Amino acid sequence: MKSTHLTDNISFTYNAEVAIHVDSLITAHVSVYSYVFRTKDNKWSLDPMDTEIDWFLNGERVLSGGFKELYFKLYGENKYNTLLNDVRTEAEKLIEGRVCTSFSDILRDKL
Repeated sequence: MKSTHLTDNISFTYNAEVAIHVDSLITAHVSVYSYVFRTKDNKWSLDPMDTEIDWFLNGERVLSGGFKELYFKLYGENKYNTLLNDVRTEAEKLIEGRVCTSFSDILRDKL
């Protein structure tokens, strides 16, 4: 019997928090939990697994349930779901950009 090493697939979990300023009143602090891996062309890529959002109104943290209820009453369910999706997408794009351009430096603790 003979064994041959073919390849190594190294991956990491990467958790980051970003602030998304929705408007002058609403800010979202988004924690993004991601899986980071190398692509076949040896670049870093991101696979977001989960996000958590803390909402702020006028700079003060508010309860998620209270924010949802207020937003529902003001704008309706569809607009709230759109806001959630837009905030998550923006946070994930920001993290992905950081990972794709700087993850090697992050690993070397240069940032």
